[in-house]
Amino acid sequence: MDTRDPPPGSAAAQQQQAKPTAHDMVNDARKQGVPAFEFPPDASPEDKAAMAKKAIPPGLDLSKAKATVKAAQAGDAIVSDLDGVGAAVDMPPAATNGVTNGTSQAIPGVAGAPAKSSEVNGYPKAGDGEWGRTGWEPRFGSLNDALGINKDDSVTDHQTFIEANLDEKFFGEWWHNAGIIAFSCLSTWFITKIGGGLAWVILIGAVCATYYRTSIRRVRRNVRDDINREMAKSRLESDVETLEWMNSFVVKFWPIYQPVMAATIVNVVDGILAAQTPGFLDSIRLSDFTLGTKPPRVDHVKTYPKTEDDIVEMDWAFSFTPNDTADLTSRQLKKKINPKIVLEVRVGKGIASKGIPIIVEDMAFSGTMKIKMKLQIPFPHIEKVDVCFLGRPTFDYALKPLGGETFGFDIGFLPGLSSFIQEQIHGNLGPMFYAPNVFTLEVAKMLSGAPIDTAIGVLAVTVHRAHGLKNPDKFSGTPDPYTVFSLNNRAELARTKTVHESADPKWSETKYIIVSNLNDSLTLQVYDYNEIRKDKELGVATFALDQLQENPEQENLTVPVINNGKARGQIMFDVRYFPVMEGRVLEDGTKEPPPESNTGIVRFTVHQAKDLDASKSLVGMLSPYTQIMLNNRAVFTTKTMKRKNDPVWEEAHEILITNRKTCKLGVVIKDERGFVDDPVLGKYQIKLTDLLEAKEKGTEWFNLVGAKTGRVKMTAQWKPVAIKGIAGTGGYITPIGVMRLHFQNAKDLRNLEALGKSDPYVRVLLSGVEKARSVTFENDLNPEWDEVLYVPVHSAKEMLCLEVMDQENLGKDRSLGATDLSLSEFIKEDAEGLYQVHDEKRNRSEGLLLGRKSTPKGVLNFTAAFYPCLNVADPEEEEEEKKLLEMEEDQNDTVKKDLAKAESSGKDNASTASSKKLGAPEGLDPAKTPISPAFTINSQSDEGEKKPPKIKLIPEELVKYDSGLLIFKIIDGQLSHKDCHLEVLMDDMLFPTFSTTRIRSKHVKFDEIGDAMVRELEFSEITLRLREHGDQGGESVLAKLSGSTLETLKMCLNNPTVLTLKNKDGEQSKVKVSLKYIPVNMKLDPSESISNMGTLRVDVLDAANLPSADRNGKSDPFCVFELDGKEVHKTQVQKKTLHPAWNEMFETKVASRTAAKFKVEIFDWDITSKADFLGKTDIDLTAIDPFNPQTFVYKLKGKKGEEGKFGELRLRMVFKPDYVTRTRQGSSTFHGTFAVPGKLVTGVAGAPLKVGGFAVGGISKGASFLKKNTFGRAKASAAAEEEPTIIEPEMERTTTNQTRPKSSGSAIRNVDGAGDDNLNTPKRGGSSNGLSPGSAMGGTSPHQRSRSTSSQRSVSGVIGSGPDSGTATVRLVSASGFPPGANVQVRIRAVDKNKDLLKSKSIKSSSGDVQYEESFTVQCFANQQFKIFVKDNHLFKDEELGEGLFVVDDTGSGQETVVQVGEGRVTLKTSFKSAETASNASPKAARRGLLKRG
Repeated sequence: MDTRDPPPGSAAAQQQQAKPTAHDMVNDARKQGVPAFEFPPDASPEDKAAMAKKAIPPGLDLSKAKATVKAAQAGDAIVSDLDGVGAAVDMPPAATNGVTNGTSQAIPGVAGAPAKSSEVNGYPKAGDGEWGRTGWEPRFGSLNDALGINKDDSVTDHQTFIEANLDEKFFGEWWHNAGIIAFSCLSTWFITKIGGGLAWVILIGAVCATYYRTSIRRVRRNVRDDINREMAKSRLESDVETLEWMNSFVVKFWPIYQPVMAATIVNVVDGILAAQTPGFLDSIRLSDFTLGTKPPRVDHVKTYPKTEDDIVEMDWAFSFTPNDTADLTSRQLKKKINPKIVLEVRVGKGIASKGIPIIVEDMAFSGTMKIKMKLQIPFPHIEKVDVCFLGRPTFDYALKPLGGETFGFDIGFLPGLSSFIQEQIHGNLGPMFYAPNVFTLEVAKMLSGAPIDTAIGVLAVTVHRAHGLKNPDKFSGTPDPYTVFSLNNRAELARTKTVHESADPKWSETKYIIVSNLNDSLTLQVYDYNEIRKDKELGVATFALDQLQENPEQENLTVPVINNGKARGQIMFDVRYFPVMEGRVLEDGTKEPPPESNTGIVRFTVHQAKDLDASKSLVGMLSPYTQIMLNNRAVFTTKTMKRKNDPVWEEAHEILITNRKTCKLGVVIKDERGFVDDPVLGKYQIKLTDLLEAKEKGTEWFNLVGAKTGRVKMTAQWKPVAIKGIAGTGGYITPIGVMRLHFQNAKDLRNLEALGKSDPYVRVLLSGVEKARSVTFENDLNPEWDEVLYVPVHSAKEMLCLEVMDQENLGKDRSLGATDLSLSEFIKEDAEGLYQVHDEKRNRSEGLLLGRKSTPKGVLNFTAAFYPCLNVADPEEEEEEKKLLEMEEDQNDTVKKDLAKAESSGKDNASTASSKKLGAPEGLDPAKTPISPAFTINSQSDEGEKKPPKIKLIPEELVKYDSGLLIFKIIDGQLSHKDCHLEVLMDDMLFPTFSTTRIRSKHVKFDEIGDAMVRELEFSEITLRLREHGDQGGESVLAKLSGSTLETLKMCLNNPTVLTLKNKDGEQSKVKVSLKYIPVNMKLDPSESISNMGTLRVDVLDAANLPSADRNGKSDPFCVFELDGKEVHKTQVQKKTLHPAWNEMFETKVASRTAAKFKVEIFDWDITSKADFLGKTDIDLTAIDPFNPQTFVYKLKGKKGEEGKFGELRLRMVFKPDYVTRTRQGSSTFHGTFAVPGKLVTGVAGAPLKVGGFAVGGISKGASFLKKNTFGRAKASAAAEEEPTIIEPEMERTTTNQTRPKSSGSAIRNVDGAGDDNLNTPKRGGSSNGLSPGSAMGGTSPHQRSRSTSSQRSVSGVIGSGPDSGTATVRLVSASGFPPGANVQVRIRAVDKNKDLLKSKSIKSSSGDVQYEESFTVQCFANQQFKIFVKDNHLFKDEELGEGLFVVDDTGSGQETVVQVGEGRVTLKTSFKSAETASNASPKAARRGLLKRG
């Protein structure tokens, strides 16, 4: 033993000197109450570790303080549950009873964590809203600008009197100086001329000199500033700054820091190399690592001051040249140590092994790097740092793979090898570090503890085809191309199929890539496949992902395929980006939970394993690795931890999940044996939903199945992603109910238009996805929508965003403001776990915000209610759960049999596990092996948790519920069109409730699920249509199919059915659809019933006893009808009469009878002045019985509503309930006549009003009665005549059912409109089996409601008793009033068609009056509306003379119809013949669905 003193200055001498000092420090710390520990100097590391472990306070778990940061990886090849990946593996049942640690335990002796104090030393904390003590609040921009200290006061300190009091425009220019010199000469000459003295000359000279001095100072300062400004610009662009102060510091700090850094690198790299050692080598270790005594230096720095306030950009030039000794002294040269890295590779096994050193030394490196930092206000104040090299860096080295230091030979001297190695390094670093590519460090994420390689979304790349591919080798022939997908030209992530012998291949494949950074580039490498030789690269196409930030869907991209700078063809593809959905940050700083989604990305992490069964190894040391399983298939394999029985992997993998409910994750831990089969050390499998729930409870450890001992630690993190268009996706989550949103109106909206006003509509967003929207009101800042929208919801944690938008014809719609609606206020559960109805419908007025900090502008008025879905059992889910339970019971029975066999044999080392059946080794302790059934939907994870019972309904019972959710699954289709969307529309909705992704081929597999609200199942109509992509107009509908929702549901309920859509040319498109129906516990508001909307036909008959407005005691009366403030019809003028007979009719759509404001005003026409008012009356539409023509006589009132002698008006009206499709602010109206104007119409319901001695309210009966009424329908009783009803103020009409009070001047209606019997319909009788919907729930269902009256008056075979079908005949008689000499041509077509039904001959007339005798017939409905065009026909271009609308006369009167077309009129004769077969068909046979049998 050497007892000599160590040399002074050595490390040993410093350690001896430090011992007394350290001992004194420990004693001083203990006296002051600070915990301090001192170990015996001769203790081994194991003893020191044991002593430190005993000193740790109980309950303190240091293992959870460790953080693992994995190297960033920009993308992973997609792994999902779409289809099987790898061979199926026999896995244990998905169970939760293998949990070992349950919920986290409380720390003993600690009652609770102390609350955070808001004060320090009795004063409020600095920051957190209190920024006064720090000087200013964190902000972007220059601090000098904020504090106002940029002002230059040095100039004002030396101002002259003239400069201080004279405006700057009067001095400082060269002409000012020349002018003052001329003024001084002239003024002195003038003074001398008039005999002035020397004093005057001196005074003028002093003034001029002062002015000249002030002006020339200003000129010089301006010149100096201009010169400095130009020089400063030049310096900013070219000059750089040296950092010698930093280099000087590094020179002194390097001897201290380099050994510590090198030791850390050696320890880390040794651990990595030990785990990655190949099987044929004994070991790999880093024996030496040093960077030498000369540190790296920063040569210069260039800054860019003119960037954004939150961007800092610099260029750093640095170098590491240890062999450059020009700046070293002789003493430094003697002690100089060169950089050297020695990697020792030991070949052989055990004693028969030899270490071979591989030496890399004399490394040198230099380059220029651009660093760009993005700042943020929250800690750590730097969001991210982008780093890249400006050009290729230069590097040098000496590599000696053999011979060591003595006989080593630098292989860099071999010809071509050094340049080859450098090109390989540049080729790998270029896509990551060389400009314009950047390497991004997410500093904020790294310091927050989140993994920096976490996924931010999914990339869907659809490669269609390539064109003109050229092989660089001219003798290779036609290529066999395929495409490889990667990010930044790194590892392969996916590839297409190979198309043989084609320079224009068509792939039409979609690949999915998980991305973690949008600063990367997507690279598509096109290869030529070769069977024997290596595949040859034809070229590379590149797409920058940052373009997806503005437009996440990039379609029809055509990118050249580049090889060696030359284009070798083109490739066409689409890129779609689906970001991870995150909860919004509220105003108080809290973050909402992410939205519910059944599709997303799971980050599955296998941390470590403990207590593995070491008896399966002959030497007692295992080399375990783990296979990650997805739905019984291996998708990933971890690294092998050699000679470790308690391995730590800490590996995380991200997987795309399309159906979270059915996804199962698991692990299989194996022991690596080299050339023989690796034995299984244990397995575990669990459902993804259970694993996520276990993580929330703090459960991370799970006992392995099929092993004596062993447990594994694994966790999962869920990231929802709204992915559309993936075949096989089960991303649909069944809603728990629907939110009913009644948007009444909005007031004082923002106006974003330069000319005119905004065109507002309101939309409902759920998790950022539009779920419903209203119609658009044009040019209106105070829209009156009065529209009800239904939105299915899934959780009380969700938040609805109600946003008012301004519709734009060009470009995207702009937001006018939004407000949030939290569902937790509406969704409540009772004691049994059932959701409760919340139909308070309280009026809400919410301000509209454009941002969290913006000022509200505009108010949105609406009501909200929640109606839950009935908890109905799904037969398909029950069948699936039954099969799963049977399979798990079979597997558990196998485990029990193997356990019994193991106990009977008594052989501990025998194993009964096989690759086909799950077994346990003999002697297995049953207590440590979970064998209970898997955790299914019906089983209870917590004993105290109760789930509401499910209601089982047969299809006959299910369809008795009027209101519910229709869930449709669109499976596949064979279409006659592509580049379109398949849409589903319900009832009166203008916009589709569901739209598929873009259809790119005629044979497509959808597998997409959507839902729609059905208000009245019996009368509901469903429409499937194909709409051209990108076109929202009516002409974009390519094919369409409509029918009864009820009949369609009966056909397609849990039964995939093929539906056929047809276009106008007869081409067929077939779509396979399956439907489900979930009843909703809701009583429909009467205003939403089909009996409240439809078509109103008004026959304007005549009037009597009108006031006289002209001098001759007569009037020229005409009527104006208004619906909701808009004119819908104006009659012709009847000249010189007080008892006019108009005999006109018109029809208009009524969206809501209860809310409609319908009135008529009568005016006296005057050729020279404004029309004079004669009388008016309001018309109550709720008093009209559906499908029953009724005649009403209204007492007219004055302009202010006063009663008097204003006459009477007789109208005949019929209301036909039907769905009214919502349109942009307004309803269409068509007009016509049914009798000769001026003639009193008699007959059924046609008695004229008495004139002359007419008694108030008196009527006379019609002269006769007909078999059919005026509207062409058979009377319910042909034996009785109908008498018109006279409406008078303060009078009542008695009916057979009830007595209704009536308001002044209007038709009869109840005081309470909601209780009108015309809107609230009687109850429907029970089914044949006597089972009502309420019986399924054990009582009367609150969901049941009464039927509408239209169902009792319905025409057989038509939903809601729509118009009659039949044959219309239109005869063109004449045209008049058009310009003389015009070549008049008349064209007629249906309003919803583009094909002309009649195209008349062109006739030229000098008077403008033309006679025709042309006609046509067409099959249509009675209310079919036709459009008529009149054109001046020319050879090259026709001139439009006007257009008009008309409807066929279904009254059978045979009278002519005059249509106003532009400045002229067209006379027609129309007739309509109803199809008699419609009345004879049976109700069941007439009702049809979307599918026709046979």
